[in-house]
Amino acid sequence: MIAQPRHLVQAAILHAILFFFLFVGVQCHQDVEPVPVVQGVLIDPNELKNLKPPTPPTPDKKPDDANEGPQQIVKDTDVVADEAKQKQEKAAAEQKKLDDQKAEEQKQAEARAAEEQKQKEEAAKAEELKQQQEAQKQAAEQAAALKKKQQEEEAKQKAEAAAAAAADEQRKKEEQLRKEAQEEQQAQAAAEAKRKQAEQAQREAERRKRAEELQKQLGAESAELTAQMQNEWAAQLTAALQQAWARPPGTDQTLKAQLQMVLAQNGTVQSAKVVGTSGNVAFDDSVVRAAYRASPMPLPRDPSAFVPNINICFSPNPRNCQ
Repeated sequence: MIAQPRHLVQAAILHAILFFFLFVGVQCHQDVEPVPVVQGVLIDPNELKNLKPPTPPTPDKKPDDANEGPQQIVKDTDVVADEAKQKQEKAAAEQKKLDDQKAEEQKQAEARAAEEQKQKEEAAKAEELKQQQEAQKQAAEQAAALKKKQQEEEAKQKAEAAAAAAADEQRKKEEQLRKEAQEEQQAQAAAEAKRKQAEQAQREAERRKRAEELQKQLGAESAELTAQMQNEWAAQLTAALQQAWARPPGTDQTLKAQLQMVLAQNGTVQSAKVVGTSGNVAFDDSVVRAAYRASPMPLPRDPSAFVPNINICFSPNPRNCQ
């Protein structure tokens, strides 16, 4: 319980009166030495440290004047009461100041806490917004990557389909060209076979005719006639080669090659080779192919003029072999 100022004042007055009577009683007895008056004041224990003890009365002051004692006591009591009141008011003011300061600090602390909470909430919102933006960005990137992958897959499928279609079209064209070439080759082979058959028939007829003519002239012919028939036969062989020969592109007219052939009795070419090269491999090979293509070769009019091994000079221009 906090003492009120009026209580302090009343207590001080009562103590002052008590000391007054004690003092008066002592003055009435001359043998008793006067004792100093001790003044007491009821104060708050919390203010004990801040209070100063009252100034004791001066020892050398003579208490001769009986009226001065009570007045001094009352005066000192009023002073002590005033000081106590001032100190109490000062303590109350300081307490109020401390309370106001604490209230202000509490208010500032609450404001700081509210600001920190606001900042935390804003930071949380910013972080959440950042995470949302990051999630949206990742989702957009994933969607873009998926779309790009789908586009690449579609482009790849289209390219593969186009390549397959082009390959199929190319295969069909090649098949058609191969078929046409085969048909053309078969037609050419048939025509060539027919031509060779006709030539063979013609050569056989001529051979028989020459054989008959030669048979008629056996007795009268000489070695010169045999040589003449062989030259004639060589010209026939050259003509057959010329007819069967396929000119390679860019063949020079001045080329010539010496061809050696081994013939059967019916004129079939058993072997053919170039024994005197022209210096042009393509031309030499074309001459060998012409020999096999012209087989069987025409026979001489006189069977006696036939020889199995024969050498023929062949050239695009027959004059080169004369």
